[in-house]
Amino acid sequence: FTLRLLKPDTLLPHQILNEVASISLISARCPNIPVPKIYAFRADGPNPFVAQEYIDGEPLSSIWNCYTEVEKHSVALTIAKIIVDMGETCFSAIGGFASPTSYALGPTVEGSKLFKGRGKFHSNRCYPISPYKTTKEYILACYNKEIYHCTHAPASDIDSNFFELTSVKDFVQQLRDKKRQLETSFITEDEPFVLVHGDFHGRNIIMHGTQMQAVLDWEFAGAYVTSTLLGGMGVDVLEVIDNESEEKNALWNREIVRRVEETARQRGWDEKESALLLGNGDPVLCQARIEMVPSDP
Repeated sequence: FTLRLLKPDTLLPHQILNEVASISLISARCPNIPVPKIYAFRADGPNPFVAQEYIDGEPLSSIWNCYTEVEKHSVALTIAKIIVDMGETCFSAIGGFASPTSYALGPTVEGSKLFKGRGKFHSNRCYPISPYKTTKEYILACYNKEIYHCTHAPASDIDSNFFELTSVKDFVQQLRDKKRQLETSFITEDEPFVLVHGDFHGRNIIMHGTQMQAVLDWEFAGAYVTSTLLGGMGVDVLEVIDNESEEKNALWNREIVRRVEETARQRGWDEKESALLLGNGDPVLCQARIEMVPSDP
């Protein structure tokens, strides 16, 4: 087995529990998605750890270029099937996972809510951190998160590069005005809430030859809207280090997306469902999920 000893000051709020609960849920509900067994863990206290199965293999991103064209197509299809499997694993709300036994939904664990000092405010004392019953609830919480950060964070956590033309105070007012507008006039049809990995990249896919051994690093996983599964971008199968690797990655990215569409339709997804899976999603939602910056004065 592998023993991961984790430093409390490097952990994101709810990170360990969310990862362990995600892996437990996948083991129970998604038998075609390979994940490591979890033997023991401690999420709190001075010495958090995760003891998990040792996975023998190499990251897909490290060995992709060693495959033949036939092998690449085979692996691309395997990835596509896993994406559709996740898209068929549905939940009643948006959230992270709070229990490795009941798989109850709990606080989200997202990079956009945790970076640049935001993690210290990731608490219901500061803004609602989920579960969210609707997409609109989630979007409004994203605005509350940014407002709270800008009004409570120390100056060292505020990116001054964004505030050369607009003051932090004026930006907070922009956020409040936008949130008020969304509260009163924004209407959106909820997409299905499905299993999303959060960092589905070749570096987190462990291979033995062309056999997928495990998908790792589920700490950002959760139940989110269907369109966030691919996010209009697909899956990076290799590390992009230059123009050549960028072109190769983009080529196979498109092939994986094509295989996702093909697999979904073979399984009976209708056009609307497939469009959600393959599309960019609601632009208001997309904007809310990233770091918000001032608009030009």
